[in-house]
Amino acid sequence: MTSTDSTVEKWLKLQAGGYASLSAEERQAIHDFSLLWSLFEARVLSNNANIPRILQRVTEAANLGAGIDAAPFHESLAYFAARYYANGEFNHRFEQLRFQNGQNSGRAEAEAVLSGAQTTAPEILTALLAIIYRLRNNLFHGEKWTYYFKDQLDNFTHACLVLMRTIEIFDQKGLLTTPE
Repeated sequence: MTSTDSTVEKWLKLQAGGYASLSAEERQAIHDFSLLWSLFEARVLSNNANIPRILQRVTEAANLGAGIDAAPFHESLAYFAARYYANGEFNHRFEQLRFQNGQNSGRAEAEAVLSGAQTTAPEILTALLAIIYRLRNNLFHGEKWTYYFKDQLDNFTHACLVLMRTIEIFDQKGLLTTPE
């Protein structure tokens, strides 16, 4: 432990199995993701995070002005596609996202985009946000602790990139909600 660790960092390193073995970069990525998700949920989703709301908001952005440019998302799309889809199949990592069964889970959108069946910018953004929503749920509902955040740095790094770009797009289009 370094003397610059916060009280929470010190406690987590002592009490939360596996946390102390995370690199400073991994811990920072988790921290950054938590803050960015909170900002995204507040300003883009009006404190109402779910797949139908994500789809609604992406559609609103896509219908304004020149639509949505997919270019800022290509790197993250390539990363998530390589991570979750190989040799024409979705792998165990995709299943670990724990999409809920049924309509409005985001699974169909993610599968269509990761497999290359859908390629428009709104479809790409919706799929990426559905994946990130699952990362968020798995983090905030404790799933990530079952394997001590192993192999999650790139997930959180790309999730943060997508969230930042999405917030910027919504800001440019005047679609961010403002705090009361």
